[in-house]
Amino acid sequence: MKQTVKFIIKGKVQGVGFRWSTKTWADKINVKGYVQNLSEGSVKIVANIEDVNNFINGIKSLNNPFINISNIDYTLLNYKEYKTFSIKI
Repeated sequence: MKQTVKFIIKGKVQGVGFRWSTKTWADKINVKGYVQNLSEGSVKIVANIEDVNNFINGIKSLNNPFINISNIDYTLLNYKEYKTFSIKI
């Protein structure tokens, strides 16, 4: 069953193509939601997913040598359906 989950990703994740890499991967696995830089330097992802651990493993294995993730926290949210996966500014 799909659920809406908010992820906060910390580390070297801004200015290194993380949002674009995340969008490309999300589109490939048909995940809907969005990715957004936060002012303190982390990145937020809100997505409709079925398996949290699988999603986290996918984020950790994004094929970009400039990304360096130090921590991923997540919170379950009230379900909201997204039609696409977008990059928010």
